[in-house]
Amino acid sequence: MTVPDKVMPYHLEFEIPFDLPPRWGKARRWLKGDMIYSVGFNRADLLRLGKDHGKRVYQTATLPDALFRSIQKAVLHGLSLSGLTKHL
Repeated sequence: MTVPDKVMPYHLEFEIPFDLPPRWGKARRWLKGDMIYSVGFNRADLLRLGKDHGKRVYQTATLPDALFRSIQKAVLHGLSLSGLTKHL
């Protein structure tokens, strides 16, 4: 959520288009495409939104295609592969 000192092509300000757990807030986010991490699927989990009549509720929505393409472009800029953004 931290605004970069100088906004570069590999930065992307965006709003998450679905509900997040309340502790995460509703603030706009910054993607920093030059900071890429590897995470195993065994560490990934659905976002828990709380409970509804004792049953856990999870966020299962996906990102819209246009936002995902913007994320891909920012990551390509971060990898110094800006020329590939024209193919998205």
